[in-house]
This record gives sequence, structure tokens and C-alpha cells, in this order.
Amino acid sequence: MKETGNNSAPKLVGRYHLVERLAIGGMAEVFLGSEKGDKALDRLVVVKRILPHLAADQTFVDMFLNEARIAARINHHNVVQIYELGEDSDGMPFIAMEYVAGSTLKELSKAARAADTKLPVDAVINLVMQACAGAHAAHELKDHSGKSYGLVHRDLSPHNLMVDDSAHVKLLDFGIAKATEGMDNTRTGMLKGKIAYMSPEQCRQEKLDRRSDIFALGIIAWELLVAARPFSGKGELAVMQAIVGGDLPHVRDVRQGVPEPISAAIHRALAVNREARYKTADEMRIELRQAARASGIALDQDRTALLVRTLLGHVHEARRDAVEEAMERSAQFPALEEIPAAFEKQQTEESNTNALTRTTAVQAGLLASLGGVFAVAGAFVFIGVVAIALLIYGYPGADAPVEYEGEPVYMSIAPTLEKKVLAIEHAPIREYLERSLERKVVFDIAKSYGDASERMLTGEVPYALLPHNTALAAHKQSDKLKVLATKVVDGSASTDGYLVVKRDNKAASIADLKGETICYSDRLSNTGYKLPRKFITQAGLDPDKDFTGYTSGDHQQVLRDLIAGICAVGGTYSGNYNTADQRDVPVAQLRILGMTGSTPHDAIVAGPTAQPEITDALQHALLNFDPKEEFGVDRIGESERITGFAAPTEDYRPKKAGNQ
Repeated sequence: MKETGNNSAPKLVGRYHLVERLAIGGMAEVFLGSEKGDKALDRLVVVKRILPHLAADQTFVDMFLNEARIAARINHHNVVQIYELGEDSDGMPFIAMEYVAGSTLKELSKAARAADTKLPVDAVINLVMQACAGAHAAHELKDHSGKSYGLVHRDLSPHNLMVDDSAHVKLLDFGIAKATEGMDNTRTGMLKGKIAYMSPEQCRQEKLDRRSDIFALGIIAWELLVAARPFSGKGELAVMQAIVGGDLPHVRDVRQGVPEPISAAIHRALAVNREARYKTADEMRIELRQAARASGIALDQDRTALLVRTLLGHVHEARRDAVEEAMERSAQFPALEEIPAAFEKQQTEESNTNALTRTTAVQAGLLASLGGVFAVAGAFVFIGVVAIALLIYGYPGADAPVEYEGEPVYMSIAPTLEKKVLAIEHAPIREYLERSLERKVVFDIAKSYGDASERMLTGEVPYALLPHNTALAAHKQSDKLKVLATKVVDGSASTDGYLVVKRDNKAASIADLKGETICYSDRLSNTGYKLPRKFITQAGLDPDKDFTGYTSGDHQQVLRDLIAGICAVGGTYSGNYNTADQRDVPVAQLRILGMTGSTPHDAIVAGPTAQPEITDALQHALLNFDPKEEFGVDRIGESERITGFAAPTEDYRPKKAGNQ
């Protein structure tokens, strides 16, 4: 492992002057920089460099370089530009890329809703046509011999399409793009991308081609016009079923005033059968343009730009001011510490108490919450990063972190994943709650689900973060509990349960595994215990007599135990399975045997000793949490993927005996 030598940011990488280190996330560190020339700060850039301790691992180096090579080959004004792929003086690979100043189409749509208006049809068509042009440029990528790479983006959504004050659209984030020629493109055990924007064939985990991206472009157009997602449901499974079912009204039937030719053009992109869709994204672009002409709609770039400036001009102006301020402060602004090493050290030192100190936890939270944001062109959320850094460290010369008055608020967390992952990814939530409550907040990760519940029930801690089944079990022991809020993950209040086996396992159904060992995460888990057992029972088998149970301890370990051959089948939830590769679990070696059902996400519960005034303030803070507003990111954590909290539903009310 290479050592960094010190914590200060280097001054020069290649020909780029590094103004400030913005974040350490995933496998790279990201800097705001400028191209070195005759004049200082000639051109703002974003420099992404692999972390020193990962540079010795060729697998990480290859992953880092692959995303740059994909994006760098695309030369189009609607795709973010990669300026250079090189090595610094220490032989460390880096990527220099375009700094994109603007907002996402998701933010534009949200701004329109806030203004109680809908985006004009002509503006939407203009923006989507540009997105089509960028996608087509990626799809048409060829090697030096003229052979197509067959590139598929696989994650097109309003979140990674940027628009600036000139209404110019750029496609970002090729972090999960795949070329279909000469690369492993099957990986049918893994769902990549945002569920709500997947194509039917992507939901079915079939081989993809460019028409999958065309379906996503259709979803984007539909959503921008209607101001709602076309496919929704209770849980990821329900959303995927809606997509595969294809029961979707035409835009004109949902929003009055949308001309029939435009509605028909969008609907064609959303055909369930990909053979019925456009063959290319450029064909879709041309069809949209012709539909606009046939409808008497003029596509005016200046008019669209005026709309963007009207809705987002104040936001962009504030971001420009923040950039200028950051540049002025660059000489004094403190560099972030090497978070992974610091966190490992802190975990070792505090293994007996399992308490998280404020500084390390917040730094670790920054690592987790920004890890995926900077996949290729993370510069577009630069201001959010600076805001977090200033929030954590203060401005140069600022005082030490705030020491809050009053007793700390303690919360026990059920260990659904590895403790380190949970600590890292919940740290920003803890920081937010501290600011909201004006009290120190301590998250303590319990030994087991039951331990987290018991500590709350006995009054050792006033609050606990518990999975659904664990919360219901706690309710049976005390009627003085109050469910304050449930997690919202990627916009969904529930998750799906999976039964998972190794990919080389020939079993076609759970009946084929009779007599084998089944891995459970914890006996109080819903997706990791209750739902798998119910699934087995409904198949006519006895989970105790026909299977040998093995408790892995958490959902992440279930997958590891499956791969190690400790058990033949295991129960887990969709979020863990779909993001396991980001935690170094080779999930490509696994596949889904069956879906066991749906369950609400984890809930924060107030115990019998919780103080009413603090409980009310905590609930208010949770229900008003917005990661974009607080931290400038769409979600917290690449594994947890928290997008907010929701009021508890009837699902969290304890059921009467005999109805379970």
C-alpha cells in the first residue's frame, strides 16, 4: 500500500493546478482545479485521482480507468468532456474533466413544481432531443477499426442530465455503462441503474442494447411533461412489474394540451417490446422534431434558456458565488483527512464501546454520501460538496466543532449490514439531527436486532432504528412505543425480499433445495428470516424440518456465506443484493431464486423513556429531511440510499394475535 506522506493536497497534477480537494469518495479523491497556463485559473476543471491505498490494486485501477476511457472516446457537445487521462508525478492515474455549471433535469422539474407550473411542451421536447443526441453519440462509439462498441449507458435519468443557463444539455455519469462487444455484459444476477428508469428487459435482467436507453429517454420525456413518474408502486418489485406490464397511458391522456403526434412519439419509445421502439436515439430525436413541427410547435433555444434562467437562475447565481468564494479561500481551506485509514483506526480504538466520535463519523459520512456522486462528472454537485466541507470543518480560522448543551440523544441501530458500513452511511443523518435538535446525537450500532430493541425497551437508550419485524416484536413487549418515521430509499417506502443462491446452483425452485442449509440474517429480520420462512411454507415445505437454519448475523454476511458455501440459499432484501458489489461482495457469483414479498423500510422508534419534547422535535426533523437541501446530494449512502423519511403507515401497527 502506498502512503500519502501528508494530508495536504498536491499543488500540481499533470498540467492542472489543484485549487482544493472537494471529497474523498468510493475509490477516488476529487479536486476542483484549473488548467495551468500563462494566466492563473484559466479554465475550471475537475480532477479525479485514484486513492493512494488503492493504486496498488490493479482491479481498482482498471475500474477507475475504464470509466474514463469510455467517456473520453465520446466527442459530442451533449456529453460531458474528458480533457485528459494521465498519470501524476507519482505514477497515480487521474482524470481531468469538464466542470459543468448548471442543474439536473430533475432539479428543473422540481423547480417547476415549486413554482406551481408545468414545463412547457416545447421546452421538454428541446431538452429531450438534446439528451437523445448525447445518448446516440455514446451508442455510436466505435474503435479505431470502425467496429461498434455497442455502448449502453444503463442509467439514463433526469438525475444525470445537466442543463445550464443556455438550455444546453449534457449527459453525465458513465460509471455503470457497458460495451456489449468484448466485455462481460450478462451478469444477470445484478440490477444496475435506478429502478424507476429501467427498461423491461433490464428488469428481466436480459442482455441489453441501445434500445434500453431509448426506453429510459421515453420515461424522462413522459415524466418532464406530466411532472410525475410513469411507473410507480409499493416497492421495487411493484415498480418493475409495472414497467414489464407496460400499462401506461399516453401523455395526452394525462396532461391536456399535449399534441397527439408528440404523445405518440413518446409512447413509441416506451414500447414493452423493444422491436417496436426506435432503432436509434437519433431516430427518436428526429421523430420528436417532426412531431413538434406537425403540431405547430416552434423549438426555440432562447425561449427554453429563458425558462431555465427563470426557474433556476437564482440557484445558479448562488453556485457561481460559492465557486468564487471557494477559489478565494483555496489557500487556507483545510484539506480533508485520509478518511478510510482514520475510520479504520477509530473503529479499532473504540471496538469495546462501539461509539462514534463526531469528527470521524462526519468525515466518514462524507465519504459514503459522495462516493457515487462523482462517478464521472461529479462537478455538477460541486457546491453541495463545498457546503458539506464547510459545514463539517468551518471556514479557515473557525472555532472547534459546536459543543451542544443538554444531555446527548442516544439511538441504537440494528446491524442490518456490516457495522462499519452502517456507521459511515448514517453519519450525515446524525450530523443533520444534531443541528436540528441542537444536541449531541450518538448512534450506537447494536450487537444484534434483538439487542437494539432490548436496549430501547429497558431504557438504556431512548430511541432505536429497527427493521419492520423487530419493531413489531418490540411493540408486543410494550405499548408505550412510538414509531416516528420510516426510511425512504430511492423514493420508495418499502423493499422486496429475495431468496438468493449461487449462480452455479442448478435449483429451479425452493423445493429443489430440500435438505440444504439456509442462511438467515437475524431471527427478528423480515426479509432475512420471516419472509423466507413464509415463502418456504407456501411452497408446501417446513422451514425447520426440511432445512437447516444458519444465522449469519447481517444481510451482507448472508451473501458472503452463500459464496463461501456455508449455505445453499439465503434470504435478504433487494437493496443489499443490488448494491453488494460496492462493498466488495462478488454478487455476480449469485442469482435470485425467488422473491419472497415486500416489507416497509426500517423505522426510528421512541422507547418508553424518551422525552416527549425531544421525540416531537426528532420526528419533525426526520420528516423534513431532504438530502439535496442539506448536503447537495440526491441520497445518503451508496448502500443505504436514503432519500428521506416518511410518516409510519398501518404496516407498523402491531397486529392482533392470530392475524400474523
